[in-house]
Amino acid sequence: MRKTVKMTTLVLLAALLLTACSKGNNGGAGNSASGSAQGSESTASAAGPDNEPVTLTFWSAQMASNAPSGIQEDPVSKQIEKELNIKIDMETHPADDKLAALLATADLKDIMVVNQKYAEQMKDLVIDMEPLLEKYGPDIAKNVPPETIAYNKDKLGGGALKFLSLNINQKPARPDPVWGGVHIRWDYYAELGYPEINSADDYLNVVEQMMKKHPTNEDGKKYYGFSPWFDWGPYVQTNTMAFRMEGYEPVGGTIQTMAIDRNTFEMRNSYTDETSPFWTGVDFWYKANQKGLLDPDSFTQKYDQAVQKYNSGQVQASVINWMIGGSNAYLISKGIKDKGWFGPVPMSGSKDYHYSTYKYGLSGNVLAISKSSKHPERAMQLINWLYSTHGAMTAINGIEGVDWVNENGKYKYTETYTKNALDPEVVNKFGYRKFANNLGLDYSGTIPGTDTPLDIALSRDIQIAELEKPENAIAKQAAAHYGVELPVDIVPPGIAYEQNKLTELSGFLPAAQPDDIKQVDLQIDNYLRQAIPKIILAKNDSDFADQKAKLIEQVKKLGVDKVYGFWADAYTKAIADSEMK
Repeated sequence: MRKTVKMTTLVLLAALLLTACSKGNNGGAGNSASGSAQGSESTASAAGPDNEPVTLTFWSAQMASNAPSGIQEDPVSKQIEKELNIKIDMETHPADDKLAALLATADLKDIMVVNQKYAEQMKDLVIDMEPLLEKYGPDIAKNVPPETIAYNKDKLGGGALKFLSLNINQKPARPDPVWGGVHIRWDYYAELGYPEINSADDYLNVVEQMMKKHPTNEDGKKYYGFSPWFDWGPYVQTNTMAFRMEGYEPVGGTIQTMAIDRNTFEMRNSYTDETSPFWTGVDFWYKANQKGLLDPDSFTQKYDQAVQKYNSGQVQASVINWMIGGSNAYLISKGIKDKGWFGPVPMSGSKDYHYSTYKYGLSGNVLAISKSSKHPERAMQLINWLYSTHGAMTAINGIEGVDWVNENGKYKYTETYTKNALDPEVVNKFGYRKFANNLGLDYSGTIPGTDTPLDIALSRDIQIAELEKPENAIAKQAAAHYGVELPVDIVPPGIAYEQNKLTELSGFLPAAQPDDIKQVDLQIDNYLRQAIPKIILAKNDSDFADQKAKLIEQVKKLGVDKVYGFWADAYTKAIADSEMK
C-alpha cells in the first residue's frame, strides 16, 4: 500500500492523497481533455440491456481509510448505483489470512483485487474476461495498453485474460516526490544568505551553521540537527537520499542488496562495492555524528519518537521529506506561518528528479472476476467503470456538478468540495479517493491522451492558488527565491526531470525470494542492524575504515553475493522480458 505523502505546498492534497511530479510533465487543467461527458457515454454504453439492480461482492485492495465493510453508502458508491444499478458489498479490510481462508473455500467474491503474487493460485478460480470486453468493457479496451493486456494474459493468466493490472499510469500528472535530500529550516537558511549546497558535506556544514546560530527552538527546547530512527532497519536512513541523488534505486530483498541505475540498469553490490551509494549514505551519517549533529537518541528511539521530535519543532533538518510537515504544523499552531521548513533545497548534481510511468500498474495488484460470481457481466460493467476516465475522476474528485465542474476544458472544485475536504472523515463521508487503490487508472496520472490530471488537485492552476494560502508562505518564498512558479519546478542547475525506467520492470520481477535466499537475506539483515550504527558511531576515520572492512568481510561470509546474484539474474531477465534495453 502506498504511503500518504505530506506535501508542504498542498495542505488540502496532503489530507486526501492515499499513499506516497517534470516541469514539462506537470500539465495544467487548461490542456485539451477528453472530457468527462465522453467518459460517461462510454461507461453507459457498457451497461448493456440487462440493467436490473444487483449487489456485487467486492474484495478490495488495501485502503488508506478505515472504511466499514459491507454495502458502501458514500456518495461515490451511490453514484455508481445510480449509473449502473449496482450496489457494492465490499470487504474493506483485506488481509493475507482472510484471503487464505477464502481461497481454501474456492467461494470467492464476485470481484477480487489481490496482489499478483496470488495469480498462479487463483487462475483456476476466476474467469477469462476477454469474451466480455467487446460488449461490457469499451473503456478497458480504450485505456489499457495492448502490451498490458498481453502481459496479463501471458504472464499471469496462462494465455487467458483472467487478471487485469490496476493503477495504470501511462503519463504522470506530476514528477515523483523527491523522498530524500536537503530538507531544512528555510528561514535559518535564508539568514545564512542561501549558501550553495554542492555536496553532502555542504549540507552538513549548513546545518552546523544553523545550529550554532539557533541552539534552541521557539519553546526554548534544545535543537538537534537530525533525528533519524533505526527501528525500521538502517536502510531508510542510509539509502533514501544517497541512492537516489546518485541516480540509483535500492532493490533486492530486505537488505536492498543491489544499487541499480534507474536509466542504464547498471547494477552494483551495495555492500561489497566500497564506493556504492550505500556507503555514501553511511559516510554521511558518520560525518553528521562527528559534527555533533545527531540526536543522541537516534539509535535507540522508535519511529514514533522521532516523529514527535519533528512535530514539536526540535529538529532543524531531515533527509526524508515527509518528516518536515509536522515541524511546519508546530509553527502554524503557534500562529507562525512565515517561518518554517522547506525541501528539497537543490543540491548540485543530484539526479533524484524523475517521473515514473506504470504501464503494468503501480500497486502490483490485479483484478479478477470469480467463477462463483452469478453476475459476471454486471461485474464487468463495474470493472469497466473503474477503468474509465469518468469513473476515475468520480472516484478521485467526487460527483461532477456537485464536487467539481468542467468549465471550457478546465476542471475546478466547487465550494462544496472545498468545504467537505476539511472534514477529518472526508474519505468515508464523501467518498473522495476511497476507491483509488481499486481503480484501473492511477490517480497520479492524466486523462488518457492529454496532459490533464485525473486528480484535479494536481493541476498547476490549483497548486499555484494553494501557494497564496498563509500556511504555504514558506513554499511560496522558496519558489520566489528560485524564480519559479511552483516548488516542484525547483531543480539543480543543469538537471532536468527524466523518466524512471525501472518502474516498468516491476511486473516482471519475482514476487518473493526463494526460501534459501530469504534465509541468507534475513541473517545479513540481523547483522547489519547491529553493525551499521556502530560504524556511524566510529571514533575517527581510521576506526571507520577498519569497521567498514570488517563489515564487507562479514557479509561476504554470510552469503551476500548469493543474494546479489539472485537479484542480478532476476533484473537481467526482467529487462529482457520487458524488451527494455
